[in-house]
Amino acid sequence: MTLRSYLWGLRIGTLTSFAALCAVIFLTDPIDIGYIAFILFYITFFLTMSGMSILLLTWIWQHMAKDVVTLGEVGMAVRQGILLGFLMSALIGMQQMRVLLWWDALIVVVAVFLIELYFLTR
Repeated sequence: MTLRSYLWGLRIGTLTSFAALCAVIFLTDPIDIGYIAFILFYITFFLTMSGMSILLLTWIWQHMAKDVVTLGEVGMAVRQGILLGFLMSALIGMQQMRVLLWWDALIVVVAVFLIELYFLTR
């Protein structure tokens, strides 16, 4: 699988998850459906943010590298994109539960940073 075909598949998947996120936001009523609407929202939000982060990080890697981006660098962009998607979903979830304060957000950011440092040093 080439990098170009991988990125096109990722773009299509991200657009699909964004369309699903819009459908969840505009077509569901959290009062009537209950927890199902929130679960669908967080899943589609995570997939959309992860896909957008992966595409952005891959674009940054392509423009920073002088030669062709390797699959190892794309794998690193995927890992970092998933971590950023988790970070954004956790912050949105904390805001929904009304427990998001600046030090709580800082703790979550530091935790994600430490997870990334673990993977970088391994």
